[in-house]
Amino acid sequence: MNQFYLKNRNNIRLKENNLFQIVMLVILFISAPYFIYKGLKLGDDMPIWVVFILPISVYSYQVARRVEFNLDTKSLEISFCGFFTKKYDLRNFKELIIINHKMNFINNGKEVKMVFKEENEKEISLIRKQNFKNIEDFIKETRVIIEPMIK
Repeated sequence: MNQFYLKNRNNIRLKENNLFQIVMLVILFISAPYFIYKGLKLGDDMPIWVVFILPISVYSYQVARRVEFNLDTKSLEISFCGFFTKKYDLRNFKELIIINHKMNFINNGKEVKMVFKEENEKEISLIRKQNFKNIEDFIKETRVIIEPMIK
């Protein structure tokens, strides 16, 4: 449990490298007020700050998203800064799947999802990376964590 997960008391949290997202948020938060101050507009009447809403939202979500396995409740917990927590019972766990994302036949990253046995087989994204070379190690480490909890 060293490479991808960090154990903290009764929780095992997914370690994610969000350096790029944090840098982009800093750049956006610095440049947005500057462009607003300058009064730049897109076209005739659309203010420039409208362009910053979507990237700031996406990067904020990526930085603030937490994925944890709770050992006491035997559940997967996904939250936003510790708020809006969604819990998924690991006794309903079915399988881990790898999804290769492509756009115009160009590799756009890999994602690992957990599938839960429910009425519509809910798929929960654990992690998505552009270059995920050691994805099999991630799968093995995740299985080591969840195997004792699903029995």
